[in-house]
This record gives sequence, C-alpha cells and structure tokens, in this order.
Amino acid sequence: MRYLWLWVIVFVLAESAQTQGSSEAAPASYLDRGNSWVTKGELDRAIADFNLALQFDPRFAGAYHNHAVALAKKGKCNAALADFDRAIQLDPRLAAAYVGRGEIRFRKGDLDGAISDYTKAIELDPGLAEAWNNRGIARQEKGDLDGALADYGRSLQLNPKVASTYNNRGNARYLKRDFDGAISDQTQALTLNSGFAEAYGARGVARCAKGDRDGALADFNRALVLQPNLATVYLGRALVFRERGDLNQALADYDRVIVLEPRYADGWAIRGLLKLRLGQEAGAQEDFDKCLRLKPALKASLEGLIRGERLQLAAKP
Repeated sequence: MRYLWLWVIVFVLAESAQTQGSSEAAPASYLDRGNSWVTKGELDRAIADFNLALQFDPRFAGAYHNHAVALAKKGKCNAALADFDRAIQLDPRLAAAYVGRGEIRFRKGDLDGAISDYTKAIELDPGLAEAWNNRGIARQEKGDLDGALADYGRSLQLNPKVASTYNNRGNARYLKRDFDGAISDQTQALTLNSGFAEAYGARGVARCAKGDRDGALADFNRALVLQPNLATVYLGRALVFRERGDLNQALADYDRVIVLEPRYADGWAIRGLLKLRLGQEAGAQEDFDKCLRLKPALKASLEGLIRGERLQLAAKP
C-alpha cells in the first residue's frame, strides 16, 4: 500500500516537470526509472537513479522523498530520516514525506513524533488512507485503542480494499476483548488476501480466546503453511496443543519459537515450564537460567510460576 501512494505522488511531480522543458524532464526521467527499480526490488539501482535526479536538481523534493523510501527499505533508517527531513524542508506540503518520516520515527520508538507526522500528513491530505492507518498503529502502540480504532475505521472508509488495515483493526478489537469483531475483521482481510499468513494467525488467536480450539488450530496450521517462520503462530498453536493435552507437540512448537526468536526471554520461560510438567527437570532449569540471563527483571514472576507449576504437579494423583 505504501508504494501505491508514493507512486501516485511522484507520477504527478514527474509529469509536471516534463511539461516545463527538457532541463526539468531529465531529473523526472531518472525519478521514473528509479521508481521502476523500486517496484522490482532493485533498490541499489533505484538509489543510483534518484541520486542522478538530485544531481540535476538538488531541490527536487520528490527525489529526496523516494531516495528516503529506498533507503528505508534497505534498513538505513538514519539516512532515510535525513532525506525525509530534506524533502519536507524543500516542500512542506508534501504529505507523503510526513508519512514516510512518521514510519521512520515509529521504527526508532518515537511514537509521539510519528503521531505528529501522521497528523500533519492528514491535515495536508485528509484523503490519504495510509496516514490514518499508520497513525492508528502508533496510537495502538501507545495504548490508545479507541483512537486507533477510529483511525483504522477512517482509513477503511477511504479505501476499503486494504487487507492489512482490516487485520490491524482486528488486532485492536482483540485487545478490547471484542473477539467477534476481531474475527470478522480478520476474515475480511483474508477475503481480500487469501495468502495473508498474519491474518490467519491473528484470527487463530481470537478463535482460541473464544474457546474454538479446532478453528484456531486450522488457522494456525494454514498460517504456517503460508509462512513457516512466524514465531507468534507457533506460540499460539503450542497453547492449543497444551490445552488438548498434546504436550510433546506443544514442546516441538516451543522449540521452534526458540530457534526463530532466541532472545525472546518469555519463550525460554514458557518452554521451561512445559519441560517441568514433562518431568524434564534439568532441561527446565537450563531454560529458566537462559530466560533470566536475557531478562533478569522476570525473576520474581518466573519463580512464582515455577512454584505454581510444582504445586499442580504435586496435587496430581
């Protein structure tokens, strides 16, 4: 969705330049070719063309903007942030640049800065569905679920064909304990994109919360067929296996979580508790030790969970 919006804005800039003469058509042609490279995933070639556009016209805000997008896709957030800043300096009304800078600020943990940028983009272009969606994500991350739901709703009014926005709203509804609403949104996301693994995983979590273990398991299995490296889905499926008494299958899924996310302290703790239940004392202690090395602040809560697990085991006939 992001590149669809960026393409529309850059196309307008390029077309405008080409009507004004060959001196301005040259940077526009490099911009267009750079866009083509981005859509093909050829980011280094795209960056080279955007640099050429800027050599011809150092004040070309659109080229700075697209250069920043390509850098961001390569994970070069600081360089991308500098380019978004420059694009905004050159054209303070370029709404897409505020959206792009907002995403970089979000990635860097600056939620207030991200929300401020998305809000500015909305002021400049109230019809920019992506800005509403992204502000919803930032608001959700801050715990403002009502604000997030309002933003997702507005985004979907503007563009009801974006599967990821339905999934985002479904996640917010889940956090509000509106499990039926979450399932409805994630089902709509899957109607729009039947290959959306994360939506299957999220719907599985909501179905599990409603006690529909069979439906949850079917969703988790489908998610992992589509994308076999989703640690959160293995966590969800392991919970279903545990509730069904399939402890060895649950352990296999927790093993997979550890492989995918070896620095996820809670994953080590959860696997350790299951090993304790299975009578694997030494393995359980190794997992508990690893958990606390990664996150010492969990010590008190983990000790409580271990005591609870031992009491349950002692109470069994």
